[in-house]
Amino acid sequence: MQEYGPGIVGEVRFARQDGGYYVDLYDREGNAVGKTGFWTTEAKAKEAARRLAAKLAGE
Repeated sequence: MQEYGPGIVGEVRFARQDGGYYVDLYDREGNAVGKTGFWTTEAKAKEAARRLAAKLAGE
């Protein structure tokens, strides 16, 4: 797990069937708080996760 925002961690996953990456985001207690869309590269998925985590944190 990697931290993407204050109190928000995530895990990059590869969707073999769809051929892309996405990130599931969780709070510190392990509750799901969001999920990015599909991206062709892992780097783009991580950047989308950082933007989503900032939005969820209210920045």
